[in-house]
Amino acid sequence: MDPSAIDWRSLLALFLGSRLLIWAVAGVSLAVVEKGQFFTPPAGPADWFMRWDAVFYEGLAAHGYSYDPGAGSTNVVFLPALPLLIRAVSLGGLIDFRIGGYLVSLACLWIACVWLWRAVAREWNDPRLATLAVAFLLLGPVSFFFSCLYSEALFLPLAIGCVDAARQDRWWRAGILGALAALTRFVGVILLVPLLWQYLESMFRGGSRSRPKSAVLLACFLPVAGFLVFCGFLWVRFGDPLLYFHAENFWGRHFAWFWDLLYRESFSNQPLFYRIWFSATLATAFGVLLAGVLLRMPVAYSLFALAAAGVYISARLVESLPRYFSVLFPLYVALALVGRRWPRTVLPLLATSTALLIFSVVLFVNGYWFT
Repeated sequence: MDPSAIDWRSLLALFLGSRLLIWAVAGVSLAVVEKGQFFTPPAGPADWFMRWDAVFYEGLAAHGYSYDPGAGSTNVVFLPALPLLIRAVSLGGLIDFRIGGYLVSLACLWIACVWLWRAVAREWNDPRLATLAVAFLLLGPVSFFFSCLYSEALFLPLAIGCVDAARQDRWWRAGILGALAALTRFVGVILLVPLLWQYLESMFRGGSRSRPKSAVLLACFLPVAGFLVFCGFLWVRFGDPLLYFHAENFWGRHFAWFWDLLYRESFSNQPLFYRIWFSATLATAFGVLLAGVLLRMPVAYSLFALAAAGVYISARLVESLPRYFSVLFPLYVALALVGRRWPRTVLPLLATSTALLIFSVVLFVNGYWFT
């Protein structure tokens, strides 16, 4: 089939419907739900989702990077691609940076929907499967993060485009998108894994080994180069190329072996609700990925999801896992494959995901601990 023959009407309906649902739930809940300990009264709708990392990205777009060794937390742990885009769209401050950020996130989300649809339609020659994958993406339990000033909205299309380009042997496109992903979130360097897999697969395609191409191998390492560019900036600006990793310590992110994560104080000291929430996130994500493997999802998809999940789990802190895992687009593909294999599961899965999305929005905008 022609992957450009997108069902635009269905895609647009899902996109607008899901975003309107999120904002409607936010507005209603702010009027009726008891407020949590982290709640600050919003001045208007533009402030409804301005919490946690969103405030840092707005500050970066407005004022750039700063670092005070004695101040503790610092904004150098936030990579530059998103704040640069926000600043550009906001015309350097002529437009409210919050509005510019929302516009960037919504545009990136729309691109992610289109690229995911095309990738799935191309892989399985099934437009209905592609639309279903987009539906799971837009109605994911924490997909509201794709509509506010968080870097997930930008990282998502870059990761999708990178892996899909490699699947088509478009190596420089894949490498450049991977480098941009690594300038958006550190985990973007993990895109090296699916790129190398596709490189090795291309060498043995057709049952015979072809000669390795150094230019292609170089393109595969561009995600790592992207992050090294940021390290070079930190070296020039602050005199420490490893400042990103040093600053992460102030945020409580330390390496931990993934098999003992759930025994760490960062997990065991959480309230019961959050322990259930985070444990369910881990169990569900790996269960869905296993289903994708059994239903013959491309190996590059599975490798990206597993490698990125491993990085996130090893960061020791668990409170952001639902958001971190939201950019693992193979999860949505795997859910769509489950729905195609067992059609009766589609409505229950979408209904459950939508209910969790509504619940998550209520928690977030009303000041409960949810990052």
